[in-house]
Parts: sequence; C-alpha cells; structure tokens
Amino acid sequence: MCGLSVRLRRIQSVSMGIRDSSIPVRVVLAKCGLDAHERGVHVIAMGLREAGFEIIYLGLRRSPEEIVAAAIQEDAEAVGLSSLSGAHSRFVPRVAAVLEREQYRPVLVVGGVIPDADIPELLQQGVDRVYGPGSTVAEIARDLTELVRRRRQVNA
Repeated sequence: MCGLSVRLRRIQSVSMGIRDSSIPVRVVLAKCGLDAHERGVHVIAMGLREAGFEIIYLGLRRSPEEIVAAAIQEDAEAVGLSSLSGAHSRFVPRVAAVLEREQYRPVLVVGGVIPDADIPELLQQGVDRVYGPGSTVAEIARDLTELVRRRRQVNA
C-alpha cells in the first residue's frame, strides 16, 4: 500500500503542475555479487522511504545487468549499491560499464565498508558519492536530493 500511495502522490504532483522538485526521487537499491550482509541497506531503504523517496530494493545477489535493467524499467533517478564484502572494486565498474553501454546516467552512489584508498577510483569510474560507516540517512537523503535536483536541471 505504501508504494501505491507514493505513486499516487507522484501522479497528483505531476497533474497539479507542481515543479519537478516536488516529485519524489525514485531510487533503486541493490546488493551485487555474493554479499549477503543486508541490514545496512534495509536501514537506508526504510529511512529514505520515510523521507519521501520512492525505493525499489532489488535484494541480494543481483548482477550488474539486472540492476541496470531494473533502473531503466523503473525510470530511477538514482542507483544505490551496497557493499560490505569488499567486492565493490569488482562490481561497481561493471555496473558503471553497463550504465554507459545503455546510455543511462542516473545518480550512482555506493555505500558500505569502502576503504578510503578506493574512493578516488570509484569516483573516477562514475560514482557520484561514497558512504562509509557512520553515514546517516539524513546525509544520504540530502545528497541524493541535491544530486538529482542538479540532474533534473541539466536534463530540463
């Protein structure tokens, strides 16, 4: 029911002519590879949903192709990848490559246990933000809102 009410609010916002900034940001969240530690992504999903975001959580063990296909199908403005197993250096470039191949450019964020030394490479590969332990839902929501707002202005 929650998803339906969010979608109805989105439709009402569009039909009432309210600016795009009032339309909820649609975010696809996923865990790639064999990483089965999902408590953190559940907390983020629930927190972002409570903050007014539309969340599509794909669950565990998703391939980069599945993640990108879902983002395109759902018309997501942001994709969030969670990594607690250290596999980010393997799967993030693959997700970025599939996004590039499909010519689809949502905001791309990665969260989890990411060594500081890996962050510059992730940013170079097309990741917009990296969140480590201690990041708050409020911080992530604020950043996503701003990043998507900028993207909407560029694409308007």
